[in-house]
Amino acid sequence: MNFTDVEEEQAIRMNLDPMIDCVFLLIIFFLVTTSFIKLEQDLTINLPVQSRQLKTKTPPARPIVVKVKYLPGGKAYYHLENERMSMSSLRIRLSRARVRSKDQTSVVIRGDRRVKWEHVAGVMSCCAQAGITKVSATVEISNTQG
Repeated sequence: MNFTDVEEEQAIRMNLDPMIDCVFLLIIFFLVTTSFIKLEQDLTINLPVQSRQLKTKTPPARPIVVKVKYLPGGKAYYHLENERMSMSSLRIRLSRARVRSKDQTSVVIRGDRRVKWEHVAGVMSCCAQAGITKVSATVEISNTQG
């Protein structure tokens, strides 16, 4: 009987279980330590359409984005930094932001096209009461020439 072949075959085998455990631990570590950022992109808003795109020289500093979302029955609700809020709390947050940024605050209003104009005008009024003068609204650019 030849026992040397069996011993050589067993000596060559390598146990991969500890290496697989280490790889899984590394994957779990990176998943836990990674911070996930929720972006301010909300694709559920239908923006109004404009016939041409406006050209700007330099992009402005990061503005405050206020979303006016449509509710059935002609009502709306307001979002600021992915947080639903009322008009009074919106006014307070805008005035705090203006104080923090030393009057360099700009506001972009993203109003759903089905929202009544009075709700967008209410956000503009909040901006005026907070002392913010740089207010703009977003529209969707159409591809047709008009």
